[in-house]
Amino acid sequence: MHAVLGLAASDLMRKDPSLVTPAMMHRVKAINAIKKSLAKAPNSSTFEEGNALLATCFALTFQSVSLEDGMAEYMTFCRGLLIVAIQMYYKGSKFIFNNWMGDDQKALLKPLMETIPPIRREWTDMAIASISALQPLCKHQLEVEYCQLLKEWAETLYTSSFQAYLLLSKHYGWWIQIPQESFAYLINPENQVCLLLATHWIALKKIMATITDAENRVNTSSQPRDGDPDIGMARWLKYLNRQIHDEHREYNHWPMWVETQLEQDFDFFRRP
Repeated sequence: MHAVLGLAASDLMRKDPSLVTPAMMHRVKAINAIKKSLAKAPNSSTFEEGNALLATCFALTFQSVSLEDGMAEYMTFCRGLLIVAIQMYYKGSKFIFNNWMGDDQKALLKPLMETIPPIRREWTDMAIASISALQPLCKHQLEVEYCQLLKEWAETLYTSSFQAYLLLSKHYGWWIQIPQESFAYLINPENQVCLLLATHWIALKKIMATITDAENRVNTSSQPRDGDPDIGMARWLKYLNRQIHDEHREYNHWPMWVETQLEQDFDFFRRP
């Protein structure tokens, strides 16, 4: 209940700023409640509670998209969805959310995306040059892996829209499944290298808008523009760009350029 109320308040607060406080209040209550439920999950195996936990994680994940500093929480609740789903699977509990973990969407997207031409070469050139410049900063093994995944994904944009989309999905799977200690390191707001990797992750996703838009063409239940996760990620990029310290800003010129283009024309990367 608190997750649904928080999500609704966040959706409405764009027109009524006074709803910011209730939105956050309900969100905190939902997070506290789900923490208690997850702690006792091994002792709870009901169909209703398992699906209520999934629904709560979904609502909290979607609400994170409306928060400018919501990227870390978005990632956290994506991981929470997997944890709850695995627990339900081992207990033999039935999901009321059909096909959300299946390959049906990829099967639908493949023929559509294979007809999408690669994005403009100069955008890919800029992305790869900027990601490559981050490599000397990456000392921790997690940072090295993150950077390698970004570079592999960016390089694929030269040749195949669908393969680039698959590598985007692979990147989600990577941070969803890493150990909790590694995940905490990844989302540490004091870690400038991981913040730079995050700005590049979002910027890379933004320049391939013509590719990711294909999801909406096969998803008849896609949300209207105000609730678009694409807009939410643009907010995250703007917020994270502000968190980069002066001594690291030379490594963040490209994500700042992406932010500027989106500020001037949100559909810039959708143009032929």
